[in-house]
Amino acid sequence: MNLKRIISLILSAVFLISLCSVNVFAAKKGVALNKTSASVTVGKSFTLKPTVTGVKDYTLQWSTSDKTKATVSKSGKVTGVKAGTVTITVKIKNTNYKASCKVTVKKATNKSTASTTTATQNKNSSSGDAMDFVKNIKIGWNLGNTLDSVGDWINDDLAFETAWGNPKTTEAMIKAVKKAGFNAVRIPTSWGDHLDSNNKISKEWMERVQTVVDYAYKNDMYVILNIHHENDWFIPSKDSKEMSSRFTSIWKQISERFKDYDEHLIFEGLNEPRTENSANGWNGGTAAERKVVNKYNQLFVDIVRKSGGNNKLRYLMVPTYAANCWSPAIDDLVVPDDDRVIVSIHAYLPHSLALDTNSSVSKFTDDDKKTIDSVLKGLNDKFIKKGIPVIIGEFGWTNKNNDSERAKLAKYYVSAAKKIGIPCFWWDNGADDKGETFLLLNRKTLKFDHEEVLKALMEGIK
Repeated sequence: MNLKRIISLILSAVFLISLCSVNVFAAKKGVALNKTSASVTVGKSFTLKPTVTGVKDYTLQWSTSDKTKATVSKSGKVTGVKAGTVTITVKIKNTNYKASCKVTVKKATNKSTASTTTATQNKNSSSGDAMDFVKNIKIGWNLGNTLDSVGDWINDDLAFETAWGNPKTTEAMIKAVKKAGFNAVRIPTSWGDHLDSNNKISKEWMERVQTVVDYAYKNDMYVILNIHHENDWFIPSKDSKEMSSRFTSIWKQISERFKDYDEHLIFEGLNEPRTENSANGWNGGTAAERKVVNKYNQLFVDIVRKSGGNNKLRYLMVPTYAANCWSPAIDDLVVPDDDRVIVSIHAYLPHSLALDTNSSVSKFTDDDKKTIDSVLKGLNDKFIKKGIPVIIGEFGWTNKNNDSERAKLAKYYVSAAKKIGIPCFWWDNGADDKGETFLLLNRKTLKFDHEEVLKALMEGIK
C-alpha cells in the first residue's frame, strides 16, 4: 500500500468520524437558556433566551417557582416582584426537556421604581370574610373627573387625565388625602376611549393607571379601581355579543395587570350601569335592564376569579342598576354567590343639597335626616343584616357657600352609615366654581379648601 493510499484512507476515516459526530449532535434533543443564573431589581425586567435543538415543532412553557418574588411571561420576560431567590423554568410542552435559571431578586434602591411594579407591598389584613374586611375601610376619597374623563375631541391617551380641568395626578396629592384622614381612594377610570379595534387597552394608558394606583397602594391605602363612564357602549337595554366581548376583554386585561396586588386593591365591575336618557335611567331602570346588570356582575366576578394570582381572593364590588340606593334597584340585585363580594351604592342625599345646582335650598333639615335614615335602613335590611357588605362609593354635597350646613350633614351622614358598617367615599371632582362643586382637596395647592366639611367627616367616623 503506497503512501497516497494510506493518507486517503486516513482522511476518509476522519471525515466519517466527523460526520457521525455531527449526526449525533443533531440528534440530541433539548432546550437550554442563555443564562443559568441572573439577578434583577424589584420592578425591573430582563428576558431569558431559550435555544431548542433536535425538535422541529414545539411549544415552550414558562413557569416560576414563586410568583410573589418574580413573574415570567410567555416570551421569557422575567420581572422582579419581591426580594429573594426564585427559579425560572422553560419546558418543551409534552416532553421532559427543560432548563432553569436561578434568579436573585434585589430590593429597589430607588423608591420611584415602586410605581412601575406589580409588587405585593401590603399584607392581607382581614380574616377572609367580606364584612370583616370592610371594617378596615374608614372613609374614602374619589379622584373624580381625572382618569375617568372621556371625549371624542381628545386625541392623545395621556391627555385624557387633564382634559376635564384637573391637573395631572401626583403622589403628593394622594399623600395629602391620607394625611387628612382618608385611608382609601377610589380611582374612577374610563377604558373605552383607550381600546384598539381588538379591544386591547393602550399600553401608555394602562401604565399610567397603574402608576396612579401605586401612589395610593404603596402608601398603605385601600384602592378601588373600576370601569367608569362607559355608557356609550355599555347599554343594559341593548345587550349584545359585542358589548359582552368588550367588557370581557377590558376586565381580563385589568385582572392580568394587577393580579399580584394584595387585598388593598379592590375591583369594581361597573359604575352606575344604566341606559342613558331613558325614562327610568336614574330610577332603577326596567326589570329587563336590571337583569342585564346582574348578568354582567356575575360575568365580572367569573372573569376576575379565573385570572389567577391574588384575584382568586380579591374583594370585588358589584353595583345595583345605576348604583341606585332605592327600590327596585336594591331589591332586584342578585349578589353573586361569592363570599368576597361587596355591594356598590351611590347615595347623593338629599338631592336638593347634593346634585340640584338650580335649587336655592342650602339648609340641612330634619326631613333630610329622615331621607338618609330611610336609605340606610333599606341597605341594612336588604344586605348588611344578611352578611353582605356595602360601600357607598360616591356621596357629597355641592358647595352653595353653606359649609356650616354641609358640615352638619357630613357628620350626620357618615356617622349614621358607620353605625351599620358602611364606609363612604366622598366624590371630589375638583370643581369649586361652577356646576356640581364637590371639591374638597385643592389639587394645585394640596390644601383642603373646605376644612369645616373635612373636619366634620373625620368626626363622623370616630
